[in-house]
Amino acid sequence: MFPRISIQSQRALIGIESQRGQYEISRPQPELKIHSERATITANNKPGMLSVDQNLTNDALTGGKPQAFWERIYSQYKQVAAQNIQQIVENGNRMGALHIKGSPIADIALGAFIEGAPDLQVFGHASPTNIAFQYTPNDVNIQVERGKLTVDAQIHRPDIQFHRGSVRIYMQQYPKVTITPPEIDITA
Repeated sequence: MFPRISIQSQRALIGIESQRGQYEISRPQPELKIHSERATITANNKPGMLSVDQNLTNDALTGGKPQAFWERIYSQYKQVAAQNIQQIVENGNRMGALHIKGSPIADIALGAFIEGAPDLQVFGHASPTNIAFQYTPNDVNIQVERGKLTVDAQIHRPDIQFHRGSVRIYMQQYPKVTITPPEIDITA
């Protein structure tokens, strides 16, 4: 038998440990300065004009102003005069009718006494619509002065910091070769 040499080898092992790098990012909030001025509204409004016409009411209650009062009475005298003339003619015809028995003069006097003075309309016509209202509104004068809004924004840049990672390389196992010679028998 031939002697044998035994050779054994062991691989090298390299160990690697790494840590990642890290970013730290912080961003401060922006600063806002806001200044506002209010709008100004100026309104110059005068009250409207309200006119009330009570002439017809005064005519109905008190007879109205003297001129209107006398015009109303005088305007009725034409009709009263025509009625009186008609009455006089009728009374004359009654007195002239001798064929009618009785006392026409006494009858006429009694009728005139009972009838009384002529009915004149001294007061105006009474009505719920005697008062007339008229309202004239004034123009609305509104002036608006715009307000202002001022915004001042101060932006801050982001703060970025990078923390480096690390890589550590080491020998976990060294390589080796083991050679084992055969056993030699020296005794022979």
